Amino acid sequence: MSVVLVSGASRGLGNALAAEYAARGDQVFCGVRSLDARVAGIPVELDVTDNDSVARAVDFVVATAGRIDLLINNAGVHLAGPLLSLEINAFKNILDVNVLGAWRLTRAARPYLTDGSTVAMISSLSGLVGPANDGAYATSKFALEGMSQSLASELGPEGVRVLVFEPSAVATGFAGATHGDPPATVASDIANVIASNDAPFRNPLGDVGRRVAETLRIDDGSRASALFASFSK
Repeated sequence: MSVVLVSGASRGLGNALAAEYAARGDQVFCGVRSLDARVAGIPVELDVTDNDSVARAVDFVVATAGRIDLLINNAGVHLAGPLLSLEINAFKNILDVNVLGAWRLTRAARPYLTDGSTVAMISSLSGLVGPANDGAYATSKFALEGMSQSLASELGPEGVRVLVFEPSAVATGFAGATHGDPPATVASDIANVIASNDAPFRNPLGDVGRRVAETLRIDDGSRASALFASFSK
């Protein structure tokens, strides 16, 4: 049985991920803003923009389970509109949640990640392509991917994997998406990749995601790793 902590688990994909791992028999801790949220696991109050909240959440998980085997950084917010028309504090908030939120939670969890643990970052196809009127979200996801690649290089030698997932449209209502892949299907796909011993760093999801990555010749991480290795010789 693995110990799993999922941020942003009150609804949408995070909620589906918590349900997926609970169904697999794992001990799941669900990071939520309100403990009234209905989740398939142990609710843990968590605001990823608040250092103290992050520390308390991680402390609770560790006091209860003793370790963290899988950290899923799923918490995220969306902001639409032409990039240069955005109000600056709203732009800062999306970066605070989507990028620094994942950084805060990973930093707090790091002492309790065991050899063989995984940190899963939920990115988006907007982390590979910057569409019009979605620049703030794309900025945050591009930054998340770059941060994750550095973390993968830093934590890999210590036995901790960092994997990135890029779903296409998921029918959760997030960012107005009422169409797309069912969240339970996406959650199952993510869990299956994480269960694989040879999972690549970057993982586009769904037919659309895979077509985008193939068309753009997106590196799954192997080319970057080979390049980094060549620099160290």
